Amino acid sequence: MLELAVAVLESPDVDRPWPLVQAELARVLQSSAVAMSETHWQRREGRVLTWMPSMGPRQNLTALVVRQVRAGVPFSAYYSTGADSTPLTAAQISGERDWRNSESYSIARETLGAHMLAIPLPAPAGVARGFVIHHWERDFSAAERAYARRIQPLLTGIDRHQQHLRRWRAAQDPATGPAVRDAVTALRLTPREVTVLHLLGRTLTAAAIARRLGISPRTVHNHVRNLYRKLGTADRLAAVMRAQQLGLLPPSRAAAPGSDHRLARVGGDECGW
Repeated sequence: MLELAVAVLESPDVDRPWPLVQAELARVLQSSAVAMSETHWQRREGRVLTWMPSMGPRQNLTALVVRQVRAGVPFSAYYSTGADSTPLTAAQISGERDWRNSESYSIARETLGAHMLAIPLPAPAGVARGFVIHHWERDFSAAERAYARRIQPLLTGIDRHQQHLRRWRAAQDPATGPAVRDAVTALRLTPREVTVLHLLGRTLTAAAIARRLGISPRTVHNHVRNLYRKLGTADRLAAVMRAQQLGLLPPSRAAAPGSDHRLARVGGDECGW
């Protein structure tokens, strides 16, 4: 899983690597199906974000998630509060007897597998988001649940990286997109460095970037030093301005006449650099 995580962090494709991670989860946990889903408990809505190709069409799986939410699958209600993010089975949350007598159990038994384990990922209040893993014949063992707990921080870090990389791409001007990709290639920027650069442009401190990506501040500083070297700059302000000139970051509102003071603060002590 660690090797897969490294591959994901090095891949410019923000969606393709996830099925590989899910296939590895299925292999290690001997699972019949693994999907990443997002559910809104109050609205009784849900959708599948990524899934194993062998599980069938996405629209069918999303319809199944909606059925489960409306039937009262325990993951949606439990994790949407944000009070606990421990990977748990449906039986652990509801109780073995109540789970087996529930409508949601019947739906799972008839579709992907009655025994379910969730590995939640960070989500806004009222939303449950993460991996749902199925077994056909038995519930998940203590060793399998321990494995889920150990890899949860790794999956969370991958997810945060992918989200920031996706936001960086969404902020690009479609007309200049090819030129931006050429600049990334020419500078040999890794996807990880691109995500750090994106957060630098949003004036986050090293500590804040570390929290966003689930890494240490020391690792952030290593990425920043690499960015300075590749961009040919010596400090944060110059790096952000150079990235803006290359189209890697959107122009700062501070670049307008009369507002240079705000951009100057990006490189100052106030941001902790």
